[in-house]
Amino acid sequence: MPMGRPLTHRQAKMWPTVCRLTDIALALSLCFATVSISLMQAAYIVAIACWLLQLYLNPHRLHLPLLIPVCGFALASLLSTFTAAHPWPSLIESRNLFEWLVFYLAIDTLRSEARATLLVRLLIASATVMAFYGLWQVFEYGSTFRIAGTIGYMTLGGQLLLICTLVLSQLLFHPPSRHWFWLIPALIILLMTLAGTQTRNAWLGFIAACLILLSLRHRVFLLGLPVLCVLVFVFAPPAVQNRIRSFGNLQDITVQQRLSMWRSGARITRDHPWTGVGMGVMREMEIRYRPSDAPMRPEESWGHLHNNAVQIAAERGLIGLSCWIAIWGVFLWRGWYVYRQSGSPGGRDTALVAGSLACVIGFLAGGMFEYNFGDSEVVTPLYFIMALPFLTRASETASQTGTSGPLP
Repeated sequence: MPMGRPLTHRQAKMWPTVCRLTDIALALSLCFATVSISLMQAAYIVAIACWLLQLYLNPHRLHLPLLIPVCGFALASLLSTFTAAHPWPSLIESRNLFEWLVFYLAIDTLRSEARATLLVRLLIASATVMAFYGLWQVFEYGSTFRIAGTIGYMTLGGQLLLICTLVLSQLLFHPPSRHWFWLIPALIILLMTLAGTQTRNAWLGFIAACLILLSLRHRVFLLGLPVLCVLVFVFAPPAVQNRIRSFGNLQDITVQQRLSMWRSGARITRDHPWTGVGMGVMREMEIRYRPSDAPMRPEESWGHLHNNAVQIAAERGLIGLSCWIAIWGVFLWRGWYVYRQSGSPGGRDTALVAGSLACVIGFLAGGMFEYNFGDSEVVTPLYFIMALPFLTRASETASQTGTSGPLP
């Protein structure tokens, strides 16, 4: 139990139940992330409510990394809401800021590499089940079908980018055990499903994450990565091969549409540089600022600009963009410090920290071509993953001071 005020008899009886409910709800939110946004949100709301009850029952000092840039980003988002021409849609979108509580919830309640690894593997297992369903969709609808699961191909691709990275980090860094070998077939199934989503930004993100993990663990494996990519291309279905070929084709219609949307975003930022136009109105604003030569029909509208930085600058201004960049810069700096301070390169804590760093790099790389920061089913698991380096530090601190985490 975290050090705090002494509990009354009634509070002491409630404490184990509240802690178990928090753990169960957090685990369910991770499992439901690949199934349904409604179930995922309901689960993490319960987890956050139980965590707040824990803090009420036993107030204690919280470990709050990234607090300054996260609060700055939240304030910039609210500022853009109050200065927006249509504040109400922006205010509704501001509710997504509460998802950051998952980050601090995980840091405060897990406090153990073993428990964190258990949740990571639970997330992997649930995603593998959904990947089976996705592969069944291909057999049902044909090889040209973009695997969507129950949440859409773009969202599923963003999730699989993160989960495949976690599996690879577990295989590269975690000591082999009898509970380890199932990750190999799981990775094969997940990679097949990731390819079947045909989401190029997720492919690029995963390649970036692989470069990070292999650089940290076995640099010689980097030489085999191009060969592996060629083999994937050769044995991929024609629909996937066509998507791969389109990478270098600047005349591809989707590439032209993205370039047009980025120009629209730049024009919005030029006219509203500091606080942006607010959130939840990008569909209307993109049409208003669309270039005359855009390769889209006049009635065709988009709710986002297919780039995290462009979207955030347009919505929340340069103030919001600066705070958003600061979040990732501080995270990578502090996460790298934790990695350097970790023990053996084959330890459980190293697997968690390296996987977290690689996931964030992959997420940001994919976000250069997709607004994945606006996808709750992607960022909620990401916030949990981002907590992993900091809970390992919290665990070390607790062991040094003689305290322990909440009751199991």
